[in-house]
Amino acid sequence: MASPPPGHPQPYPAGAPQPYPSGHPQPYPGQPTTAYPQVPPYGATPPPGYGPYGPPGYGPGGYGPGYAAPPKQDGFAVAGFILSLLGGSVLAIIFGIMGIRRTRDGRAKGRGMAIAAVVIGPIWLVLQIVGAVYALKAGPASTYAVGDCVRISADGGELDDGTAPTLPEVACSTSHGGEVYAAKDLPGDSYPGVEELETTADAFCAAEFERFVGLPIEQSELTYYYIYPRGVGWRAGDHEVVCLVISPVDVTGTLRGAAS
Repeated sequence: MASPPPGHPQPYPAGAPQPYPSGHPQPYPGQPTTAYPQVPPYGATPPPGYGPYGPPGYGPGGYGPGYAAPPKQDGFAVAGFILSLLGGSVLAIIFGIMGIRRTRDGRAKGRGMAIAAVVIGPIWLVLQIVGAVYALKAGPASTYAVGDCVRISADGGELDDGTAPTLPEVACSTSHGGEVYAAKDLPGDSYPGVEELETTADAFCAAEFERFVGLPIEQSELTYYYIYPRGVGWRAGDHEVVCLVISPVDVTGTLRGAAS
């Protein structure tokens, strides 16, 4: 038998089993052969009929079959609830109603906060209206002017029960027990508080008392009383401190220069 040309493989003897290529095991008798798809090299375009690699039914960043994205918090419901806590009554109600509509049927989360905003918002609104009405009715702490005379009972009980701003004004030529001798407006926008106002009013009225009467308060039979605005009146624009000189007995005429 003739030899094959150089470079060609040597033939196997007749009847010898044909070898399988290196790296592939020989199948057992009766074992079915299965054809596997060839994986294209990295970066190559897959052949037609093949989609992107990955578990079936999952897209980039998505959820598997039968799973929906969880609902998110509704912004209007959250904003309405925060505004209701801060006293933003009207906006809290509007945002709360919008939040209730947007969270219907579980489309978004936050329905409880939206309902709370609708409940709390009107409470703030009522309180604000009541406060505004009270401020308008309260008016200034007093309407007295320097030189006005007022009638005070013998025991001076009006000075202890908080009704001093409503003491009846009378002509100074008639019998009376008190006279307004000094007044001034205090600066500032925010209410300074009762303690600070009392300290300021006391110092001011004590200094003005000596100028008006002619004697220090420690050496006089007369005394003084001051009126200052409360918080509601202050916010309504009344910043005035008023000083009244008080006589232990009713007098006629002014108390200016009473020391002499």
